[in-house]
Amino acid sequence: MQTPARYTRPLSEDFVTDGDKLILIVESFMSTQESGTEPIKLDEWQKWLLRHILERYPKDHPEPDKADRLRYRQVVVSMGRQNGKSLLTQALSLYGLLMHEVGPTVIGVASSVDQARIVYNRTLYSVNNNPHLKKRFSKATEHRGMHLVNGSGTYMIKAAKETALQGIAVTLGIVDELHILPKGLYSSLTLGTSTKKDGIIIGITTAGDDTSETLKDLYVTGQLAIDEPETLERFGFFCWEAPLNCELDDPEAIYAANPAVEAGRIPLDRVISDMRSIPELEARRYRLNQFIDATSIPGWLPMTLFDNAVGEGVVLQSSPLVFAVDRTASWGNVCISAARKLEDGTFQTELVASYVNPTETEVFDDLKNLFLKHSPQGIAVDDRQMPNIGKKLKLSGIPTYQLWTKEMTAAAAFSYWLFANERVKHNNDALLREQMPRGVAKFSGESWFISRKESKGDTDAVLSTVMALYCANIVESGTLQVF
Repeated sequence: MQTPARYTRPLSEDFVTDGDKLILIVESFMSTQESGTEPIKLDEWQKWLLRHILERYPKDHPEPDKADRLRYRQVVVSMGRQNGKSLLTQALSLYGLLMHEVGPTVIGVASSVDQARIVYNRTLYSVNNNPHLKKRFSKATEHRGMHLVNGSGTYMIKAAKETALQGIAVTLGIVDELHILPKGLYSSLTLGTSTKKDGIIIGITTAGDDTSETLKDLYVTGQLAIDEPETLERFGFFCWEAPLNCELDDPEAIYAANPAVEAGRIPLDRVISDMRSIPELEARRYRLNQFIDATSIPGWLPMTLFDNAVGEGVVLQSSPLVFAVDRTASWGNVCISAARKLEDGTFQTELVASYVNPTETEVFDDLKNLFLKHSPQGIAVDDRQMPNIGKKLKLSGIPTYQLWTKEMTAAAAFSYWLFANERVKHNNDALLREQMPRGVAKFSGESWFISRKESKGDTDAVLSTVMALYCANIVESGTLQVF
């Protein structure tokens, strides 16, 4: 069993815990959409963690206010993505409703209501699909909360705003995504537990970056709780993380951050394969669970991947073609790229044109002529950069993909995946080769994008290529709006 790299030790080897009772309930009654109506089977590391989180002081503790109380009032759990955090929070939600305090108020919080609803809906599924659990509730609906049949307790989700939590006496707070939680929200939730004898906040997360102020503070507190347990005895910290400077494909490093991989529930080779398809810092943050020291990554794509993709560019004529256009600041430079997706799932791309100090009319006329000559499926523009071009193309009856922040983020990640998996060929254009290392990837919350502001020079060739590849992939699926 993979224990955390860092964690607060129990008060004794034979410590008292509510974890054993919860494990029995979970494996007897709790189910998920994946398991159907069959109760789930917890991994050994999940049982270990539940037992430690729910440690109690012994009944004969010399301090009366601690005797038979939950040891921890705050718990932070950190591990790599896709290890089963939602299952743990689902189990803890049931604990908060059925086993914790009389008259429970369980609150689920995340960076968004939709994210908090993921855990809530998993718990709701267990309640509604098991007669032993369902009879304990008078109401259990997707939008109006879960209410115990005697009217003494509820489970609700709240928006990620401090004001949404003010004045609520919380018995158990379940906090997801601590690494992107707004500053101050965690403190508001903690204050809500202060009047409850066994009030507890449990946050489960992956590692963060320089913007993760709340999580950085909690990591510091967690390490102090490990180093000085006598002063921070009621703060629990359980962190699965890989060693610093480890290799990305080191199995022991992957196991250290991903207990579900060590347990065999997630294949190691799949994890290694996935990590090779994303930028290194993203892999370190989300799979190796290492805090990132910078929010931006110089060189969004390793040049080795770019070199491996050198080919003939766009040469076949049997599949749909897409054009994309991008510009630098003040229209100093403009690039037009083309891309197409072949029947075997690979892609071709190349630069079609580049301009120095062009007029908007000149660029529009050339795009129109390209459309008339090659009959592409559409032309893609970043609508934040070239709104007038997009409008003119639409008015001319040309199918136009108008991309915004969400699509540009998806385009960057998809293009990286294509290069990393040898699914794209380009003709090694000198301008594209020159610009490729200039692009800087910047993290924003859970995702990243190629930052115009922080890139080390012009990137119009890079961004037009990225947009063309992205739109060539979805042109037949209809998932992107075309005007």
